[in-house]
Amino acid sequence: MNIDEIRKISLVEFLNQLGYQPTGRDSKGLWFYSPCRNERKPSFHVNPRKGVWFDFGSGAGGDIFTLAGELCNSTDFIRQAEFIAHKMSMPIEKPYKPVPFIEQPTFEDVRVSKLESSALLKYLADRGIPRNIARRWCVQVDYRLHGKDFYAIGFENSAHGFELRSSFFKGSYPPKHITHIANGNARCNVFEGFIDFLSAERLGLNDGLTLWFSIPLPMSAKRRPSYRTIPS
Repeated sequence: MNIDEIRKISLVEFLNQLGYQPTGRDSKGLWFYSPCRNERKPSFHVNPRKGVWFDFGSGAGGDIFTLAGELCNSTDFIRQAEFIAHKMSMPIEKPYKPVPFIEQPTFEDVRVSKLESSALLKYLADRGIPRNIARRWCVQVDYRLHGKDFYAIGFENSAHGFELRSSFFKGSYPPKHITHIANGNARCNVFEGFIDFLSAERLGLNDGLTLWFSIPLPMSAKRRPSYRTIPS
């Protein structure tokens, strides 16, 4: 069923299909017996050029869709279109029904262990993070994703989710949250990501501070200087 095709159907053709033939004509169109009610004298007028009708006996009028609505007793446009298509023997397509979204599991068989992978340690070493700092603050997260096994460096946040990094993956294991590390000092450092925090740790910029925050920003966020100190 194509709405544009239905709009092209003439009212005269539609009435003929319903079994109504014109009984007369005037300068503006054709006269029919009303298909909407019984009558003895034709009072249903059709203007074929404009594609409109008017029933002088009831005062109703309109186009082919409003006529279909009168005949099927419905104001629903789709129901009117289906009525016309049925009467004109047009193919009727089933209405679109969206497929309900079913969230598929992403991370499966997640296992957290001591950071031992030489490939992951090398990835951090290439970024200037020594083994002792990496193992102090990070863990190894093994997981299955879309049927395949992977592993990544994990940095736990305050909601017990993990930021995940490897040479081929940057993401997170939910829930997403900040990482808050308190040391009893009145000053704090704020970092965009945990690699920045590890770099500051290597440089000794975190010594004596009370708390640090590792803030996971959206991946689309622009990279900015990663380190600043906030006094209390």
